[in-house]
Amino acid sequence: MKSRRSGVTLVIYGWYDSQPGTLAWVFPSLRAALHAVRALRNAIGWLIVEGKRTRDGEVDVESLRRAARVLAEHR
Repeated sequence: MKSRRSGVTLVIYGWYDSQPGTLAWVFPSLRAALHAVRALRNAIGWLIVEGKRTRDGEVDVESLRRAARVLAEHR
């Protein structure tokens, strides 16, 4: 799990209990994103894609799956 030059984006689209909607954060590496998602105990549906993949707070999970290289996902 080496660091990516452009970072990675963690997108959480499924939640246990509370439902804040789809949220995304940029991290410097896959390892950092995986560490963060483990800390979010109510996140049950998530993916990590290469690069900074958020625009103005809008996140389209299906579009990310089609256009980006998914590095990790949990459904």
